[in-house]
Amino acid sequence: MSIRPTKSPVSSCAYILGRKAFAAISAVEGIELSAAGKRRLKKNANLTPEQRRAEIILAYAGRKER
Repeated sequence: MSIRPTKSPVSSCAYILGRKAFAAISAVEGIELSAAGKRRLKKNANLTPEQRRAEIILAYAGRKER
């Protein structure tokens, strides 16, 4: 009788990419930030993650063209 290995539980934690890794993946896929996006990154560099998310939401709130 063979013993089946138990499956390891899937982690419920999200995997977060750093800026450099995300930029590298985007470059391979041919995705570039707009000039406004680059300015926003520079402007928001010293904010907390919560503040940065709020700034991004404000930047895209009301945009209908996608």
